[in-house]
Amino acid sequence: MASLQQVRGSGVRLTLPYVLRFSGLWLVVTILAVLVFAATSYLSLADRLSEAGRSRLLLVLGLQTVFVILAVVALAIFTTHRLAGPLIALRRACEDVRDGKLDRTLHFRRSDPHLGEVEAAFGEMVISLRRQVAEGGKPPSGS
Repeated sequence: MASLQQVRGSGVRLTLPYVLRFSGLWLVVTILAVLVFAATSYLSLADRLSEAGRSRLLLVLGLQTVFVILAVVALAIFTTHRLAGPLIALRRACEDVRDGKLDRTLHFRRSDPHLGEVEAAFGEMVISLRRQVAEGGKPPSGS
């Protein structure tokens, strides 16, 4: 049976702890901006509206604030996953190589083409390690 770490997409569970580190300040600033906007909009229009109009405005601003906060939280989770996901994949691949699994390959999402150099370097490292093991553990000669 495959462990949860081998299941594709399980990285979301591992990236959630990074949400506060990467986007906590972003969330706080955005939420404060939305609340200030809602409060100033309400205060500027409250004098001009009837009681029913004020209640309706307060409801609309309250719903708007809730939806914007939910959207910001969803965006924070998504962007954190996009940032931390490749790091977690790299860490898992390094742990596999550390544990002696020299057939391990590293593949990032196709939407992360800038990480192709890291992918290629990891593959070259694994090939070099396999060669060393096949030669009896001799370190590679070079600079």
